Amino acid sequence: MSKTTLTFYGGLRTIGGTIIALQYEDSRVIFDFGLTYNPAANIFDGQVQPRKSAIIRDYLKLGLIPAVDGIYNHELLPDQLSIRSAQEYNGNTAVLISHLHLDHMGAMGFIDSSIPVYMTRDSLRLYTTLEKVGEGIVGERTYQSCDYNQSFTVGAIKITPLQLDHDVLGACAFHIETPDGAIVYTGDLRMHGAHPERVETFIKSAKALGFDAVIMEGTTLRSEEELAEELLVASKELPEDLLTESMIADGMTEILRSTQGIGFFNIYQRNIDRIHGILKAGRESGRKVVFEAATAEIAFKILEEQDFFIYESEALRESIVNGTVPEWQQELIQEFHTVSYHDINLEPSKFFVQNSYDQSLELFDLHVTDGVYLHSNGVPLGAFDPAYENLERILATINLERVEVGTSGHAIPQHLRYIVDELDPAVLIPLHSFYPERLKARNGVQLLPEYDKVYVLSKGSVKEQ
Repeated sequence: MSKTTLTFYGGLRTIGGTIIALQYEDSRVIFDFGLTYNPAANIFDGQVQPRKSAIIRDYLKLGLIPAVDGIYNHELLPDQLSIRSAQEYNGNTAVLISHLHLDHMGAMGFIDSSIPVYMTRDSLRLYTTLEKVGEGIVGERTYQSCDYNQSFTVGAIKITPLQLDHDVLGACAFHIETPDGAIVYTGDLRMHGAHPERVETFIKSAKALGFDAVIMEGTTLRSEEELAEELLVASKELPEDLLTESMIADGMTEILRSTQGIGFFNIYQRNIDRIHGILKAGRESGRKVVFEAATAEIAFKILEEQDFFIYESEALRESIVNGTVPEWQQELIQEFHTVSYHDINLEPSKFFVQNSYDQSLELFDLHVTDGVYLHSNGVPLGAFDPAYENLERILATINLERVEVGTSGHAIPQHLRYIVDELDPAVLIPLHSFYPERLKARNGVQLLPEYDKVYVLSKGSVKEQ
């Protein structure tokens, strides 16, 4: 008798690294395929270098990717590991990517090229640009696109992407259905972003399609000591102290107007809404926005914006002098003006300049007196990252004030509870959290799965095999 099974390989009590397999007969979908985000425990610290020819073997040995049958190329697997390669596997497999954050897609390049990897059309458009500017993931392969609300099949498994709001373009949930039942995998989502209506539409669409279980992220959940039970009461209201994505541009504008010197910003450039907000803040504060080359390419190709300059970093200057400018940068430079630190130093108060963490020493060439550094969810993300103290030292060296102006890409606890209550699943499977047990179903049961166990999906239930 055929049955639908769920196996959890990653992400149960971590932030990201979510990898789940759903199988029916000889067909299987895996979602997502990322890497756990933990910079404090990162083996590849800038000194230990990945071995390109052995990267899958090394990642398996380090436990950074799971030992899953049928997804890796046989030539890249270690001899002593008894898992079947993609070439030895008889089933029909596809991988689904909910969005383009590394903790959900950072290992997708390791998947054998014979296995299709799907992402939304918006995600693929962004990924194509990221790959062009050198921010693609390890491994060479092609990717397939899918459309919101348009179903496709992998054998007898039916998949429907449902658009969400997250702090990256193209984010979606997946409704996944087999003859035994259906689940909803939310990926990551929030209700305080630029498009909260997408979450409400997602809830309605998911309920219309029907499901037996919901697999739900819970990033912002905290312990009982940190998060009292009353703060987990379902609500879709926005707390007064919560900065929404739409408010960030106005907040930056206010700070820039009161700043006598130069303005800097540090963002995660996959957040297209944040790039749009930076441009708005620049216009409304009367400052020229200056992007690093990679962000300029994203703004131009994804947002089709043209009201900005490109910062001529030391690396860019050297490549221009040496005639080694990549083709995409050559095209960008022909389209837009570049500005050097000399140009900016003539009138620093007229500029709003991007400065990513890896470009921090560029600050030393710029006149920063009476300036401000707006840290807006760029790297490092917080004090848990060893790079955080390093950035603090650099800014202290030049006496540059750092101001936090950002907001999370993840739903706050009361919004998580609201979404769960609205979906009202028979089975709730919370994960992508240090405290998944704190998110409970309104009427259904909570399932906290374990690794190395197989769970069976049937109408209205998910139980250990």
